Amino acid sequence: MKQRCDWTQNGNQLLKDYHDNEWGIPTTESKQLFELLTLEAFQSGLSWQIILNKRENFEKAFDEFDFEKIAHYDDDKIISLMHNSGIIRNKRKIVATINNAKIIQTKFPNNRFSEYIWSFTGTHTIRHHYASSALTPKYDQLALIVSKNLKKEGFAFTGPVTTYSFLQASGIINDHQINCFKK
Repeated sequence: MKQRCDWTQNGNQLLKDYHDNEWGIPTTESKQLFELLTLEAFQSGLSWQIILNKRENFEKAFDEFDFEKIAHYDDDKIISLMHNSGIIRNKRKIVATINNAKIIQTKFPNNRFSEYIWSFTGTHTIRHHYASSALTPKYDQLALIVSKNLKKEGFAFTGPVTTYSFLQASGIINDHQINCFKK
C-alpha cells in the first residue's frame, strides 16, 4: 500500500487522486496556476474535499478557468454565479476571481503570470521535509513575500495562508511528507 501524506487519510478516492496526480507537481501553465489560485481562494475557510467535490462545477461556471473570459464578467454574470448551487456562492470570492483574472490578463499576458510566480524561487521547487501535516506551517516566509507582492499587484483573496496552499498545490513548494511516495 502506498504511503501518502497524512492529510489524505480520511479523504475519499477523489482526494487521494488529487494528491497522487496533481498536488505538488510543478506547473508552469498560467491558466492552471490561475485555476489553482482560484480554487485555493474559494477553499479559504472550508475543506479541500468540498472544493474537489465541486471542481467540475467550478470549471463549467468559470469557463474552464479561462482568465481572459473571466476578466470580462459583468454584474449579470456575478448574479448568475451567486445563484449557481454547484459552486461556493461567496460574492467576495467571486468578485476576487474576476479581479484576479483582470490583473493576469492586463499585467501578465502570454504566460507571464507563470514567469512572475516562479520568479520568487528562481524557477526552482522549494522542498520542505515535514514528517506530518501537524508539523507543516500554515505559511512560511516565501508565502508571506509572495502574498505581499500579489496584493501589491492588486490581487485579492491572496493572504499568506491561501498563498502558501497555492504554492504547495502548484509545485512551487514540495510539502509532501518525508514518508510519502510522492516525496
